[in-house]
Amino acid sequence: MALQYHPDVCTNNNTPLTKEESTQRFIELRKAYETLSDPNSRRIYDCELGLDDPFASRFGGREVWERQLHGLRKRSGERMKKRGFKY
Repeated sequence: MALQYHPDVCTNNNTPLTKEESTQRFIELRKAYETLSDPNSRRIYDCELGLDDPFASRFGGREVWERQLHGLRKRSGERMKKRGFKY
């Protein structure tokens, strides 16, 4: 992916991104690689996501939380529509 989004290599022929977008994507890829390839940075990253918590991972962790939040938003939207609110 780094070669695909490298600003010096990226052309409009192989990606729909502009040079600025490709530069930003390349920077994000480089940061991700640096974080995930360093054991200490990876541990901190996993901790921030809650992936190091055995309780959270046993019950689905972040995915379960996101599904619950999605369900709450959906039900809230349905209640608002019933009451005549538009958002």
